[in-house]
Amino acid sequence: MKRTLPQWSLPAFFVALAASSVVFGGAGRQGPEFKIHAVAGSVSYIEGAGGNIGVSAGEDGLLVVDDQLANAEAEVVRAIASLSDQPVRYLLNTHWHGDHVGNNAAVAQGAPIIAHANVRRRMAGDPGIEGKKDEGTPRAALPSITFDDGLTLHVNGEEVVVLHFAKAHTDGDSVVLFTGSNVLHMGDLFFSGRFPYIDLDSGGTVQGYIDAQAAIMESLPDDVKIIPGHGPLSTLEDLQRTHAMIVDCADLVRTALAAGKTAEDMKGEGLLGAYGDSWSWSFIDADSFIDTLARSLGGD
Repeated sequence: MKRTLPQWSLPAFFVALAASSVVFGGAGRQGPEFKIHAVAGSVSYIEGAGGNIGVSAGEDGLLVVDDQLANAEAEVVRAIASLSDQPVRYLLNTHWHGDHVGNNAAVAQGAPIIAHANVRRRMAGDPGIEGKKDEGTPRAALPSITFDDGLTLHVNGEEVVVLHFAKAHTDGDSVVLFTGSNVLHMGDLFFSGRFPYIDLDSGGTVQGYIDAQAAIMESLPDDVKIIPGHGPLSTLEDLQRTHAMIVDCADLVRTALAAGKTAEDMKGEGLLGAYGDSWSWSFIDADSFIDTLARSLGGD
């Protein structure tokens, strides 16, 4: 079934604070710098050690989206706490990867952790699910509320809509819409300005990733602010540009596969050369993206 985002009406006025930021860093500590960026309405995001953290702060408390790598627990907890003296009321996980769920227990502190059912299954090492899984996740770090398609929370004066997209980055991906603030947290369904990591061993597929982005873009207002899983605060145009790159790369690889070429042939020819310099990053370069595309699309 095709997934679409609900249309939402925009407030007549909201405070746009995307340019402002606060920087945190441990004295003398070698590691990433933590920056807090106000986005709009009640929503901010934190960049640091792993995927971007989204935070809604208001009279109901804190709603947190993802929580980065476990080796940065102190910095993550401190950065979130700096946004409000209210406790965390809900913690949402966009998917199961460690750079997004590594501090679940420390951040939630007993508050409900919410995620798609497959996130809990992989984190809990469910023997019935294929591919990668983690059998050592402490109970306090596991999602305590799970869903199949999505859910809606009413927090800090707005509806927060959580919607699942299947077989995309993984098999448990969700996006989080802060409808009153006009902000969308996409998790790793969006790597802004770079090649995406598509985890084929966690149920992800290239076509599912493309389809998810296409469905999301159909429903977004032009002035939406997008928090990607990785990268800076982005616009609909940024998402459209990244999506077009992925579609073109997929088409190039499909054509090469149909001609009988292997991934090694494609890499030797520099098939994605037009994109390599601009879209490569420390984790995914043109060659590794070819490997992902060829492996996933080869089964089409």
